[in-house]
Amino acid sequence: MGLTSSLYSGVSGLSNMGTAMQVIGDNVSNVNTMGFKGSRATFQDIMAQNINTAGGQSQIGRGSSMADASPVFTQGSFESTTSPTDLSIAGNGFFMVSDPNIENSVYYTRAGQFNFDQYGYLVDPAGLTVQGWEMEVQPDGTAEVIGSIGDIQVSNTSPPVATSQATIAVNLDSRITGPVSAGSLWDDWVSTDGKAAGTLTPNVNYEYKTTISVYDSLGNTHDLTVYFDRTDNEREWEFLVAIDPEQDRGPAAGTDEAGMLARGHLLFTPQGQIASIYGTSGDPTTHVERFDNGTWESVTYGDNNYPQLIAYFLPQTGTLDPATGEDVSAQIMEFNFGARAVLDRSTSPPTLLNWSTEAISTSQYANRSSTVFYDQDGFGPGFLESVTVDSKGVISGHYSNGRIIALAQVALARFNSPADLAKEGGNLFRDTTASGAPITGLPRTNGLGSIASNALEQSTVDLGTEFVRLIITQRAFQANSRVITTTDDLLNELLNMKR
Repeated sequence: MGLTSSLYSGVSGLSNMGTAMQVIGDNVSNVNTMGFKGSRATFQDIMAQNINTAGGQSQIGRGSSMADASPVFTQGSFESTTSPTDLSIAGNGFFMVSDPNIENSVYYTRAGQFNFDQYGYLVDPAGLTVQGWEMEVQPDGTAEVIGSIGDIQVSNTSPPVATSQATIAVNLDSRITGPVSAGSLWDDWVSTDGKAAGTLTPNVNYEYKTTISVYDSLGNTHDLTVYFDRTDNEREWEFLVAIDPEQDRGPAAGTDEAGMLARGHLLFTPQGQIASIYGTSGDPTTHVERFDNGTWESVTYGDNNYPQLIAYFLPQTGTLDPATGEDVSAQIMEFNFGARAVLDRSTSPPTLLNWSTEAISTSQYANRSSTVFYDQDGFGPGFLESVTVDSKGVISGHYSNGRIIALAQVALARFNSPADLAKEGGNLFRDTTASGAPITGLPRTNGLGSIASNALEQSTVDLGTEFVRLIITQRAFQANSRVITTTDDLLNELLNMKR
């Protein structure tokens, strides 16, 4: 009978409004939950009942049913924080986190409240580890991701880095017209005439010197000193690169030659720029020489086309490096005066064509001799002081030795149907068949958003909207209850007809 069907229609309305109220209550309770995505309940009618009428066949509705209750993935506003590991995503994507106690367990979240645990892992408040790539510094100084996606872990220490390139730019006074010493710098170095070998005296053996500290592979510092003296040739200066003889652990250790690394000459143009760097005075066709294995030999040139020196800060091991032919303890350093060699590397050994000066270069101007610039790429050991995260999700460590190292990069994932993700609680989602497989990648690539550091994404719940829905749902519940009570009254009237 139609009256009985109307009872079930009202009951379906009550049930659906109760579910809608549950969705609204969940939204309101999570109004302050970071990264929460508010859900929306939608309904649909139930397949209608066919009846015969005078006009033909008609249909009568049989109530309503729940069509869907799924989160709406809109962008939430950002809340600024003081922690650099508080991250949020501007755009599409989810952070990937894994439970270390469950193998192959990957969850997805928009809540980026992360910090480092005692082992250096980046984790969320529940201890799930954030996923990303390890990064490695390449020879050209850039950092690239290596390996596959895994747990992000940051080292609290930075190992020492041996100096592989040293740069010194000086101005040599063009008003100096002749040498200070009648002998060459290297002859004066080994001379024991009234002094210890390896001792050079200013204004007696050389005109000017400059010193830079370099690092060995253990992080010890050593002074690398460059001595300059004028020659009798026009615009030509001789130089000697040396270290403290007491710190020389190479084949020359204990001899008068200990400490010498390289020797040569600088020729300047009339405008005071480097014209050539060579070995023998007056002969620009010769090569700068380095002291190795007790003899002087022509230098080789590194990847940056600077002359390479060989220093022994650590004792020799007797084992040769097959790549260099030197003892594995030998430290090979490129030395840069501010001019890069132009080489024809099609020949063996490469042919030196000319020299190209750089923006900061050794010069010969009419001003007192002075050091203009010096730099080297080595570091001593250091300890982690702070971290930063850029918009690409690159986590960089700032260490006490001055190094800033790109350590890891956060991975993001997106889905073709994020509304079909399964909620796991704790701001976590899991992929389902309906959501599709995760599409992972670097931030700002493949449709993924960028990373904002020192920020957390707020809940997308709008209290005003939820309260309006609350009123509508309440009135709908009341209306459906009236359908049931009214139908009950009609049934009572029907039963009273017998009287």
